Amino acid sequence: MPPKSTMLLVLPVPFRMGEAGLMVEHQAHHGMRRWLDSFTHLSIAAPLIPEPLALQRPEISWLPASDLTTYIDFCPLPWAYRPDLFLKCIPHVASILNNEIDKCHYLQFALGGLWGDWAAIAAILALKKQRTFSVHTDRVEHEVVLKVSRELSRSRRLRAVAESAMMKALHKFIIKRCGLGLFHGMDTYEYYHAWMQQNGKGDKAYCIHNIHDEGLQETSVKPLPPTPPLFKEKKGLRILYTGRIEATKAPMQWLTVLNRLKEKNMAVDAVWAGDGNLRQEFMKKISDYKLEGIVTTPGFIKDRTMIAELYRSADIFLFTHITPESPRCLLEALRFGVPIIGYESAFARDLIAGNGGGFLVPNENTEILAEAVAELISNQKHLSRLKEQAFKDGARFTSKAVFEERSRLIKVYT
Repeated sequence: MPPKSTMLLVLPVPFRMGEAGLMVEHQAHHGMRRWLDSFTHLSIAAPLIPEPLALQRPEISWLPASDLTTYIDFCPLPWAYRPDLFLKCIPHVASILNNEIDKCHYLQFALGGLWGDWAAIAAILALKKQRTFSVHTDRVEHEVVLKVSRELSRSRRLRAVAESAMMKALHKFIIKRCGLGLFHGMDTYEYYHAWMQQNGKGDKAYCIHNIHDEGLQETSVKPLPPTPPLFKEKKGLRILYTGRIEATKAPMQWLTVLNRLKEKNMAVDAVWAGDGNLRQEFMKKISDYKLEGIVTTPGFIKDRTMIAELYRSADIFLFTHITPESPRCLLEALRFGVPIIGYESAFARDLIAGNGGGFLVPNENTEILAEAVAELISNQKHLSRLKEQAFKDGARFTSKAVFEERSRLIKVYT
């Protein structure tokens, strides 16, 4: 039997090979250290991103893995996100994963797609060995694939439909048979809990949360600095969003809300901190709406202390997420007492169920969302009350607490 306090993690978050050796994404690095609070040794398997592709992803911040190698065995896997590459690599990767499964007492697999999803392969191998394992998901991936393909060409939409169906079947097979389901956010939990119930395992499905608060360790809401970073030096409601500029975040709808506020002559000052594959279209829409004097777009910000300053300076966190996912930025906003204002989802609703630290509107209704923001501009007492409630809702979200809870569940059920 493998040592009792060892765990294998198979993740979709990639490794990178730099000049100084293996590197990991900075939030994943933080998560690995949190896991080591509860486990003596880890084996972590993840795809190795090709260097040309890594150079095209400036929004990813990397840290050397060298400080973790005493307690973690890193297992780079092929980057195989095409059907032909994935199928070709399966025999070799299966041999590697079989060995890692045999070495570790606890097994956790983070499902993340279809082609190139080595966590799914690891789960199937564990089932063959009659090993109990936990599954972790951040979002309902097969639904996300369909949602973000709506604006693509007909051939790519048809491909998305086919791949979504295969992904759903694969994930359902695995999740119904796992020993523990760790589902990030209420949207994800509600969907996958139903699958586990079908196999009599509903009591082993848990709604969890995920936050990486390194550099964001604030215990109280501080006064606004004289000149908030990136916000313009003028009066007005300070609106913030931090995240990727991509289809799941509906950035054009976010700009539509701001344009409606401008048309109402509402004084607003907005920052979208992040980068992504829709940046060019995003900038064009800012120009079309003539929002250059309202919206600041600094791109990806590596410095977490600057992100903390942005949160402390913001009045509201405006979001337009359109897919069933569990974005950590909403938890971060609440940690700083910033009310979350955006589209209705089970995830967002659950975050503010305790104290009402936000306001939610029907999905993709920019008109109602703009009205909600306008009402806050007109009612400062309501806004102040929302900030107090948001801070109370965010108090429970610390990385130490959420990783300790997950570790406890893994040790109980697997």
